[in-house]
Amino acid sequence: MKFLSFAVAALVALSPLSVTARSIECTLSPKANSGGWVTDRYFFEVDEDGGSAQAIDAVVQHYNKGPIQARLVDSTSKKLVISWDVKMTNATGQMTKMQYRASIFKGDNSVIVRAVPGGYSNQFEARGTCK
Repeated sequence: MKFLSFAVAALVALSPLSVTARSIECTLSPKANSGGWVTDRYFFEVDEDGGSAQAIDAVVQHYNKGPIQARLVDSTSKKLVISWDVKMTNATGQMTKMQYRASIFKGDNSVIVRAVPGGYSNQFEARGTCK
């Protein structure tokens, strides 16, 4: 709950991106094989008219200490696609970039979040709903 309060406060502090920006909260059910890279809750601040977005979840909070600038990849009457990258360093000093993509389907508010570690062929995914 502490993270949830912080995430909402962080997005509100940076909002609005514009007058037309809206907040989206997504709840997912990641499987054990997601490795913790896809989390159970995402918050987005999206300005479809301006073509910009911000994102935050537990991974972004851990590595970025607040919301991260995201890209509005696609915005149609049926789907909203947001992507963002999180740069991270592990305990041995190796750096990588985790590439995220959230596809939000406007008809039923379902969401799919995928995470792909840069330079690797594996990916992590979870599904859920947004409001």
